[in-house]
Amino acid sequence: MTVNLGANSRVMWLANIRSVPYRERIEATARAGYGCISTSPRDYEATRASGLSDADIRAIAADNGVKLSYLDPFATWVPDAISPDEEPGIVPYLDTSPDEMFRIAEALQVDRLHFVGAYKAGRYSTAELTEHFARMCDRAAQSGLKCLIEGIAMWGLSRMDEAWDIIKNAGRANTGIIFDTWHYARVGRTDELFAEIPPGTFDTIQIADGTLTCPKGRSVAQDCLFHRVPIGEGEIPNLEILKLLHAHGHITSAGPEIFSAVNDSIGTGDGICARVSPGFERILQQL
Repeated sequence: MTVNLGANSRVMWLANIRSVPYRERIEATARAGYGCISTSPRDYEATRASGLSDADIRAIAADNGVKLSYLDPFATWVPDAISPDEEPGIVPYLDTSPDEMFRIAEALQVDRLHFVGAYKAGRYSTAELTEHFARMCDRAAQSGLKCLIEGIAMWGLSRMDEAWDIIKNAGRANTGIIFDTWHYARVGRTDELFAEIPPGTFDTIQIADGTLTCPKGRSVAQDCLFHRVPIGEGEIPNLEILKLLHAHGHITSAGPEIFSAVNDSIGTGDGICARVSPGFERILQQL
């Protein structure tokens, strides 16, 4: 059965369209039929530096019917947030304090915080992670924010089942999983959990494509951030994975997330959307 997602359930991830100035990005997102868009602390700073105020940023989105959502990434929810082995160029992307994350969330009036675990693998036990996460959830609840975890292939918290263990053990109402097909296929699938995890836990599904293994001479981080390809042009078994998710009622929101140097080179928001959207629409129809 086709998955019919309205505009408000379609997410334009900043990764797709990061190279385009803010106003053009929002306008292209609206024209392509996406009702919400993610943002990041570094992009927020760049947008403010371009001369737009917080009120301007919110108004441009509202005027185009686009919801600002998913403030991404939130790495510093644990004290040792960034692995000492992290690539230097990625550290600034991750290094935003909790206070600053909550300040930006308030300024943009986003509704979701996007948690990642960029700490060194093995640094924390599940019990420790649960405690840190629950504390942040309680703080976020005071502002009406939802706290979502994503497993990222190259970092300490890499797997969907790890994210589920933390959420389940924390027992907070304002939580959920961001599920990325690229990371899921790369780190090892745990399909059997789809039947265990309650519907509604998966807040949104990120769909991307690429190779199943990292090519020689390229780090996983660089492969993730610059070499994804439009849906249907790579080796990720997206349709197979999405059919399993759909069978268990887990697809209520979705969007393409194509980190790509090719996208960056296109130069226009409409041009980028024309590259990433057809594969996304096609795979929804195939479901």
